[in-house]
Amino acid sequence: MSEILIFTLNGIFIYLVSDWIVRKIEALQGGVLKYRQIVFFAIFLSLALTTFQMLRLLLQSG
Repeated sequence: MSEILIFTLNGIFIYLVSDWIVRKIEALQGGVLKYRQIVFFAIFLSLALTTFQMLRLLLQSG
């Protein structure tokens, strides 16, 4: 049960961090990105693959 909570909180964290990164990129460019959804997805996917793999390894070893 605790693993479900950890993975859910990780998903929320990934979403918030991805949104923050996209907003920072837009602030640096001075406008909304043309392909904002694709950029968000790429950031989200890379963070998800990385953090979920780290959590999986951490939870297996523990």
